[in-house]
Amino acid sequence: MSKTHKVSIVLALAVLTVLGVSLIRGWPPLAIAAGQAQTLESDTLFFVSGPQPGIQRIAANEPRRLAEQAVSTAAENIPLDAGMCAIAGLYASPNGRWIAVEVGCEASVHTLVMTAATGEIRPVWSEPWESSFFLNWSPDGGSLLVRVGHLGESAVFLVNVQNGRFEQVDTPPFTYDAAFSPDGKRLLYATTRGLGFGSEVWLMDRNGRNREQIINDPARIIAYPRWSPTGEAIAYIRMEDSNIPFTMGELVLADGNGHNERVLAVADAGHGYPPVWSPDGRQVAFVVRENGEDRRADVEASALESNIYVADVASGEVRAMTRFEGALTEAPAWSPDGAWLAFSTNAGGFADVWLVEVAGGEVQQVTRNANARYPVWVAGRK
Repeated sequence: MSKTHKVSIVLALAVLTVLGVSLIRGWPPLAIAAGQAQTLESDTLFFVSGPQPGIQRIAANEPRRLAEQAVSTAAENIPLDAGMCAIAGLYASPNGRWIAVEVGCEASVHTLVMTAATGEIRPVWSEPWESSFFLNWSPDGGSLLVRVGHLGESAVFLVNVQNGRFEQVDTPPFTYDAAFSPDGKRLLYATTRGLGFGSEVWLMDRNGRNREQIINDPARIIAYPRWSPTGEAIAYIRMEDSNIPFTMGELVLADGNGHNERVLAVADAGHGYPPVWSPDGRQVAFVVRENGEDRRADVEASALESNIYVADVASGEVRAMTRFEGALTEAPAWSPDGAWLAFSTNAGGFADVWLVEVAGGEVQQVTRNANARYPVWVAGRK
């Protein structure tokens, strides 16, 4: 498997049919001003679940009551009429108004956008035959970065989610990831020329000027570089540039200019789990592969055994948040106040959403036998 599959791991989930323009059936709208997105009244947890996967949402101001609400009328289902395509991820906007929905189909991936308050869903990119990979949100949450086309023949676009207008970002064709600095003034992007060439990470102004290479690693892939909330640091997953599809890697922390890198921990690399900063920027959540000695897990995604860990940025201390044995545990998502992590695990035989309290380690199961995954937490109106 090529490195393209590593850094755009949703392709591993793209196993079914091609997406069409009219593929989405929006959820019946709630109260909404014409043409305007509204924020949610309370903190809300979204996740994918069900035999015919839809998106569930639950009011989550009191995390300890989530399990109770998940089996009651407090849980609302947003149906997704996506044929036989598979939902490959949810990504909440910083302003809490939108959720990007990535859908994998045969040989292509497509990004949709959902209005968080109403459940209305629509495609981001107007041409359904072109792949559109979600990369990141703009800091204000009003636009998102998507990579359109396949690596080597692709371009990065900034799309306004309100009106659909877009502009091409001045990045080279082999760009596989991009992210704005928290102040929106600079763009970090990662490129590769193919297997065996490693990768580079660059910084530039939003308008493409003052371009600066901050990482050049010909032997390794830099996956999912992510800015800290303050912009003072970046975290990323570093892995060997090889044809092993599901390899081990390292969680690395560096200054915002790429200098003073520190390896904090061993991390899962090939399955596509980015490091996730806590809201206050003091901690990073990530996924660790627990069965590193199992060669079968190098080539079969279903063989992965993993847990959620958290690294303290100041001290470098790393601690396990979950301790499941023989289970796939993934997709950590911070609560808006940074007190909880939502995640999914199949420890009970089915994929379900769970919570762990970061300070005390209390673990709670939210759903039961629900085929639930990809949790994201959206802050409500304050």
